[in-house]
Amino acid sequence: MLLSAQQRRTVLPFLVLLIALGGMAAIIASFANDARADVVHGELVPDQARRNLPVVLDGRVNAHAQVGDRIFVGGEFNQVALPDGTVIDQAHLFAYNINTGEFDPNFRPVLNNGVNSLEANETDDGLYVGGRFWRWEANGVTSFPQRVAKLDAEGNLDRNFAARASARVMSIEQVGDDLYLGGDFATITNLPIRGMARVDAETGVVDPSFDLGLTGSAANGESVRRIVAHPSGTELFVLHYNLEVLGEVREAVFKLDISLPTPTLSGWTIPWSEQQGRRLCWDRLRDLAISPDGTFIVIGGQGADNPPNCDSVLRYETAGDGVVPFTWSARMYSSIFSLAVSDQAVYVGGHFCGAPRLGAVYEGGLTSDFISTANGCDLNDRENSTRNPDVRDPENAVFRDQMAALDPATAIALEWDPGSNNLLGVFDLTLIDRGLLAGQDGSRFSEFQVGRSGFFDFGVPDDTEGPTLLVTEPVAGTISDSITTISGTVSDNRAIGIMPIRLQNRTTGLWLQADGTFGPEQADVPLTTTETGIGEVAWSFEVSDLPAGDYLVRGFATDTSANTSGPLEHPFTVPGVAECSVVLDETNQPVISYSGFLEAGEDTVFVRRDGRFLSGTTAGSGSFVDDSATPGDHTYAIRWRPAGTVTDVGCSPATITVPQPAAAVACVAGFDANGDPTLSWTAVEGLDRYVVREANLGFVATVNGATTFTDVDRAPGDYSYVIRFRANGANNDLECTPSPITVTADNEPPPVVDNTCVAIAANGGVNITWTPIEGEDAYQVRDDDGFVAGAGNALSFVDTNPQSGTRNYVIRSREAGTVTDVACNSVEVP
Repeated sequence: MLLSAQQRRTVLPFLVLLIALGGMAAIIASFANDARADVVHGELVPDQARRNLPVVLDGRVNAHAQVGDRIFVGGEFNQVALPDGTVIDQAHLFAYNINTGEFDPNFRPVLNNGVNSLEANETDDGLYVGGRFWRWEANGVTSFPQRVAKLDAEGNLDRNFAARASARVMSIEQVGDDLYLGGDFATITNLPIRGMARVDAETGVVDPSFDLGLTGSAANGESVRRIVAHPSGTELFVLHYNLEVLGEVREAVFKLDISLPTPTLSGWTIPWSEQQGRRLCWDRLRDLAISPDGTFIVIGGQGADNPPNCDSVLRYETAGDGVVPFTWSARMYSSIFSLAVSDQAVYVGGHFCGAPRLGAVYEGGLTSDFISTANGCDLNDRENSTRNPDVRDPENAVFRDQMAALDPATAIALEWDPGSNNLLGVFDLTLIDRGLLAGQDGSRFSEFQVGRSGFFDFGVPDDTEGPTLLVTEPVAGTISDSITTISGTVSDNRAIGIMPIRLQNRTTGLWLQADGTFGPEQADVPLTTTETGIGEVAWSFEVSDLPAGDYLVRGFATDTSANTSGPLEHPFTVPGVAECSVVLDETNQPVISYSGFLEAGEDTVFVRRDGRFLSGTTAGSGSFVDDSATPGDHTYAIRWRPAGTVTDVGCSPATITVPQPAAAVACVAGFDANGDPTLSWTAVEGLDRYVVREANLGFVATVNGATTFTDVDRAPGDYSYVIRFRANGANNDLECTPSPITVTADNEPPPVVDNTCVAIAANGGVNITWTPIEGEDAYQVRDDDGFVAGAGNALSFVDTNPQSGTRNYVIRSREAGTVTDVACNSVEVP
């Protein structure tokens, strides 16, 4: 209820005294508006809007207010989409839970016209609503509040609230028991009080003594645009279009002392006409906001880029009682519709794309001295369009997409650019303890399709749920050389704060850089983001010509409550060309060389010989030495599993021949005294079991622990013998020379026509075999009449280190003191 004149004279000075002495904290709090008392944030609000809230689909949002855990949204709209996609008809006003984002199904008033202002009461259990409406339907009951209404904590209309306005109510401000209404009305509850009135905050009864005598209009009959209270509760600052206030001229803004029952017009004035540039723009001013500590106000509006008054934000100090020039004028180059001030920033909303790069460095506190206009905007070509202020006035302007945050002291644009796709503008900025509420006539804030109402939310204090970050393409483990885009999603129950994504080539250890190259330093890749639904955002970045290698997408996401997703580690592979080749090394061992065998998540590929597993080896590129290959023909392949499919890549050439070991190629056939075939061969290291075979007979005998064999009582005929042994899992046949040998009919050894010696160059050495000299059991190997080695009673020798050139070996014996030399054939040694 209203205080009487005597109560005002007695109580209010007493309260002021208590405030000065530091007492009555509750009374101080009651004098402060909700939106102003909770704006000591300590940091800028997030630049990403929440995406799990109801979405206003049409029209525009003009106002927000918080009452308890509910956010009220008002404006000129007809439909709202719920987070599950359901579209409901809900015009002009609705509410949702600030923590869950759930639409309030119990608050479904039907208003016949739009809402322009919302004000939570100071006890946080009710709401004042102002606008153009005059009919209100709820719970089957129709009421007729005239452009101003009072709601209780549940959102029920107080039908006993008495205030009635004859035209729209644009601003509502509560100070203690008083409620101040501003707008374009000519009467209030049938009393001829124009533009601004004071009513009882509980009953709505008009105070007839509060009449500021507002006359005239600089804006086609409009009167009061915005009322804000100083935190002390003793002063009001009013943005208006009236030509006179209490009989005096106060252009643009007046300061009203309300510490006593009778309001007093302060001598505090701004020299609006005197500070004009080419245009005055008084009739184009659109909003006013006050700092949390009450030391300054800011005002702003429209006007085709004519600083310092038009298309600019101007700061004025609130102290004093005379002419107060602006502290700075921040040139925004185009329309300003809404303002809000926290301890960190002056937030600006409108339809502009430029903001001050520099502070108020020019004469009079201007942020730009650019002599032409730069109020065109090409939002689709923000980097290059010659219409944009940052291109036309690059020394003074930075790009800001219809929302900006200015440094309160200097007016320099801060690093905050959420952006909006509005058609006309951002019409409301309301600060609460949790962040910033914004209303517009577009559909996106910070590139997210959140509708006409956006919430830049610090997050629920007890929010512990982190975001979910996923890669959708390529699928984990994909092996493809045609990957051009990496894409994924991120979702959260509140709002995403940061989302750094990086790409590492694990094969080289290098990281994708912003310019598309790879370097040693980790770097966040630039992302393209698109909202795919309420609460979820799709992201992607382009890649091209990725070198062959194993790759890992790394990253994490943090929400506005500082909860972090689990670390993202998503592998895929660009395989390149899988190739394999095989050659013999100097020791005749096959060497398999391979490249391009990259399988995500696997460290090993498999070498196969002759269709069977041989060994595992490192994936990617490398070489493998087959030190178990036996003499003979072999085929090699590398087996791997690209995309889960078992694939063999054959090595080139298709067949490679491993020669017989030089030390094993030594078997001599001859006859004993009885004319039976006798075989003598060089021992194979590590073996003591041999099989004698003949070309026509097949198996002849098994020899254990010896390297000689006599084939007794063999029938006359020609015979070709081999010695078979098994090494490295394979059979090896050593041919005995000469071949064939002939067994005579009388079982006598054939006459020795001549002793023979055969020399063969092979594998870097020379293999020498000879026929026995009768009665001899000790031989020497000589080369060009020089001693090489003693061969004992063996019939073969391998010269492993021969001299290059033409070699002429001789086998020497000294039977009964007689020297016999058997010459071998000449052999060329490389």
